[in-house]
Amino acid sequence: MKNIKVIFKKELKDMLRDRRTLIFMILFPLLFVPLIVAGLPKLISSISEKNFNETLTLAVVGESYAPELINQYRETENLIVVTNVPVDSINQRISDETIDGAIVIYEEFKNNLQNMIPVQVDLYFRSSDDLDAKKRRFEKVLLDFSDTIKTNRYEVLNLDQQIFTPIEIRYNNIASQKERIGKSAGGWLPYLFILYCFMGAMYPALDLGAGEKERKTLETILVSPASRLEILLGKFGVITTFGLLSAIMGLIGLSIGINFMDVLPEEIHTVLKDMLDFKTIGIILTLVVPVAIFFAAILLSISLYGRTYKEAQSLIAPLNIVVIFPAVIGTIPGIKFNAMTAAIPIVNISLATKEVIAGTIEIPLLFEVYLSLLILAGLAIFLAVKMFNNENVIFRG
Repeated sequence: MKNIKVIFKKELKDMLRDRRTLIFMILFPLLFVPLIVAGLPKLISSISEKNFNETLTLAVVGESYAPELINQYRETENLIVVTNVPVDSINQRISDETIDGAIVIYEEFKNNLQNMIPVQVDLYFRSSDDLDAKKRRFEKVLLDFSDTIKTNRYEVLNLDQQIFTPIEIRYNNIASQKERIGKSAGGWLPYLFILYCFMGAMYPALDLGAGEKERKTLETILVSPASRLEILLGKFGVITTFGLLSAIMGLIGLSIGINFMDVLPEEIHTVLKDMLDFKTIGIILTLVVPVAIFFAAILLSISLYGRTYKEAQSLIAPLNIVVIFPAVIGTIPGIKFNAMTAAIPIVNISLATKEVIAGTIEIPLLFEVYLSLLILAGLAIFLAVKMFNNENVIFRG
């Protein structure tokens, strides 16, 4: 145990001297996660507000047939109405961005409305990646105008609007706000923790395995009084520590981000803060620990196998997809947390974390997750020991 401690301290000291490792494993998640959590909603809100406050130009053909409707368009804020635009030039002008959209009103508009006959109005727009904000702004005036006419018709005909609603559905969602938010957003949190845990363990693993071989310092450690198992466990402990540290920094960053998230309603903001209490964070960390052990063992094994730092890096790169893919599966709606999914590594963390945050976790399934992850971690450690005791691997190349 004493030799393991010495190796651990030695390797930890070397890692702490590496500024790149410290920046990537500690400062990066601490700054990046708050930026995502607090910055992304602000960015979306800002873009949405910009889209709806942007001044648009609408071409109108047939203004004289519907003066009241056109007046509503003229009175709409941040909307410029232009006339004298030929119908056959509308498509080209929208493509050239000289106008943002157009409506074409036909001669029978007023007569059909008076006779309660449906009228047709053509709305031209260009679909875009802004959730069709322009289209929605143009059609809103039409819909409001239509609703006003419908209300007037009900009054003229002395009809009750409720008569035309045969079934009225009252939606009663019994799930608490915490449960609803946890189920919808909770699946993405473990995705971040798993990613940071993997990235946090990757660089130390590369340096303590292939890096040592490339620098020719591994032989020096091997001739020390420490046994190979003790050397391995010392290196393994450092890699696991950095993986956990990166995940913890991500959690702290998440808490900071939520505190600065001011674009959400106060009640939702309060629920988000309550969701990440000490108990919830503690349970999440207990799920991250065996994953950090698994990552550390696998990454160290691959790193030891690599002849050089660059070769080990190229061997580890595909693992990013292997790790990320099952984490993303847990975020897909409809994937349930049950006895089968609780046994699938990485997927079970994503689903279990979602249930923990929502407050609906089932203890037997949680223990199944622990058992699955511990077995996986144990197998990974066994592989690392076998690799480190294999002379052909240690002195490969």
